[in-house]
Amino acid sequence: MELSTVPAIMSTVQLLPSKTHHIGTGFQADGWREPAALLDPFIMVDRFRMSEAVFAPHPHAGFSAVTYLFDDSATGLVSRDSLGGEHEILPGGLHWTLAGRGVMHDEFPIDAGREAHGLQVFVNLPAEQKLRDPCVMRLAATQMPRRVGEGWRAVQVFGGTAELALPWPTALAIVDIDAGAAYELAMPEGEQGFAIVVQGCAQAAGLTLSAGQALSLAGPGRERLQAVEAVRLACFSGRPLREPLVRHGPFAMSDEGQIVAALQRFQTGGMGRLCALSTPNNNPERLTTRNSK
Repeated sequence: MELSTVPAIMSTVQLLPSKTHHIGTGFQADGWREPAALLDPFIMVDRFRMSEAVFAPHPHAGFSAVTYLFDDSATGLVSRDSLGGEHEILPGGLHWTLAGRGVMHDEFPIDAGREAHGLQVFVNLPAEQKLRDPCVMRLAATQMPRRVGEGWRAVQVFGGTAELALPWPTALAIVDIDAGAAYELAMPEGEQGFAIVVQGCAQAAGLTLSAGQALSLAGPGRERLQAVEAVRLACFSGRPLREPLVRHGPFAMSDEGQIVAALQRFQTGGMGRLCALSTPNNNPERLTTRNSK
């Protein structure tokens, strides 16, 4: 088990380290997990590419598992859960699984062999919400507010005025900046965040940033980012929780006792049941989910 208490932030701007990981040939991702103090209230972010089903049904508890697909993703994803849901996440869409006390789920490409490109985000829940009932929230690309500036365009995926009842103040915006144009990263007091370069090259804070790099920013603060070439950014922000966090596999709780209880719920079916797929994921005859009573 991994215990951490997230301290107050002292630095203003710095690069966040990333790690690349693969699962066979069907899944690869650049991931951000450290330092926890600079990611808070996010636990991790993966910029992934998935071309086949690589995840068996698995549990989550104590946080939200959020999937966003970029609008240029070659295919969508199917998300199934033990609440009885089976939903398609289309390019540009968002799927928010608030796991709470526990839920089973899996995801796989709609079209096997084609590549789904997106973000997998784990968002921590406040201590008082870690045992709440699980639920699912969804947004289509057409429901997301858009802003336009001189040489840039932004989509507010969640947070801000997006139509989701978020459990804690967090936000994600996808920003496209034309070559030679500038965009200002702004962070209000009491919040912190980071911008991931999805594609392209830019300069900020005296640094040259290329695809796969991330820049953190603590509020109150502003940082001007200049696009050397056309750039796409994933801009995350939120109010840090700074609460004790114990992680064990797919569970993120406030103490070890809650972890043990989550393991017991999972082992006894308290997080529901989800059948593994027995047919290829491009076959329309997919198995349905089942709830455990």
